[in-house]
Amino acid sequence: MDSYDDYPAADPIPEPAAMHSELIRFLTGNRDMRKTARSALKQSMWAGGGALTGGLMMGPVGGLVGGIAGSLIGFFKADDYDGVVLQLSKLSQQQRQFLMAEVGQVLVATGATTSQLASAESFRTALYTYAQQDSVRDEMWRACVSAIQS
Repeated sequence: MDSYDDYPAADPIPEPAAMHSELIRFLTGNRDMRKTARSALKQSMWAGGGALTGGLMMGPVGGLVGGIAGSLIGFFKADDYDGVVLQLSKLSQQQRQFLMAEVGQVLVATGATTSQLASAESFRTALYTYAQQDSVRDEMWRACVSAIQS
């Protein structure tokens, strides 16, 4: 990213090296996440390579056909892996408790009351209400990542 001209002025500009090291630490710190990242990257390379090859050879229609063909090849050559959402659904009981405590803390810090977190229905309502804010979604994502890594 050579130019930050399009970066929103109200947001602080992130340090690319720090962000890169955090991404690498996240991806290498968890065996399942390494497998997910590696397999998803492999699939995307096949799809992108197919689209590029098809586009160079036959134009836009070739790009479409090449992308589909590359996606199919990537699907059949990929290792079996779980996406992040599936990994979250496979958390141990202890990890789930940790995750729910973290998400509850995020919601309460944002303005939810403990009564809003008392039942599944009221929790869902609070979740949808407060997760409309970018900062809340970011904190929930951090809680999910922490739960996977714990």
